Amino acid sequence: MSLAENQLNNRTAFEVFIPGFFDDYPLESSEFRLYAHIQRRAGVSGCFESIPKMAKHCYIALKTAKNAIKLLLTAGMIEIQQRIGTTNIYTPTPPSLWVSPDQIQLLRSQIKITKETPVKINPSQNCTGGGVKFDPQRYSH
Repeated sequence: MSLAENQLNNRTAFEVFIPGFFDDYPLESSEFRLYAHIQRRAGVSGCFESIPKMAKHCYIALKTAKNAIKLLLTAGMIEIQQRIGTTNIYTPTPPSLWVSPDQIQLLRSQIKITKETPVKINPSQNCTGGGVKFDPQRYSH
């Protein structure tokens, strides 16, 4: 049995905790998966993995990953530090900076409309979600 299989069989080694407010935040599965991946990889200096590698690691299409990055950025869930000639750095933000959950569907629909326009959108642009910020205490059970 490999080390990975042994870790999978030993459930106490998982130590995963998903707070209720995050589990209830209205992300689609690919957005949730990508955010979790960025969160896990970020450490103290941010996640500097390329979008194609993140997509491959998360088992999602590249276009899906780019749209998820756009949503996470627009919702205020991540910040992106652009670096010329290398990968960007993706850093999770505190939940107090996230937009209100009732704004997510609108943001998602705007991203999907934007992708149908001929203008190229760079997912690493510094966008802000604006609007009402998310209060995790309000959504905790």
